[in-house]
Formats: sequence, C-alpha cells, structure tokens
Amino acid sequence: MMPVKIYLNRVDGLSPRDMIVAAEVSPPMFEGMEEESLACPKCQADVTNGVSVSTLHALFQPSGRLIFHCSCGAHGEIPPPSTAGA
Repeated sequence: MMPVKIYLNRVDGLSPRDMIVAAEVSPPMFEGMEEESLACPKCQADVTNGVSVSTLHALFQPSGRLIFHCSCGAHGEIPPPSTAGA
C-alpha cells in the first residue's frame, strides 16, 4: 500500500525557535515503512517516503516549529503530530 502524501504548509517567515532540517541530498531525506509521506509545498518532491510526522518530531524533538528546507529553496512546516493530515 502506498503511503498517504501530506503536502507541507509553505513558510515564508522563520523565527529563532524554528528547527530547520535542510536537504543536503536529493529528497526523500528519510525512508521507512509507515503510512505517511511528506512533500515539499513548492516543487512537490517527497521529503519523506513512509516516515510520519510523529516519527520526525520524536527524532528531532523541536522546541518550536519543525521546518524542512528543500533544495528548491522552499521552507515547509512539518506539522505537529496531532494536526497532521487535518
């Protein structure tokens, strides 16, 4: 079964509390077997394939927003686990 694709919300203004995860390799940055995949809000490239927002938040434990910086230049917010897919 294909993971459900969640498009990240584009972020234009960053704050000092934001944790930024940058793509240093071509996306997807993370691959797994979960039922969610995340995509860039601009170029729609897969940020993750089979890795959920819950897993990313558990891995990074951000104190503020968790932001993905895509190689296309866009910033997308990885939503908190309670609001993913809402």
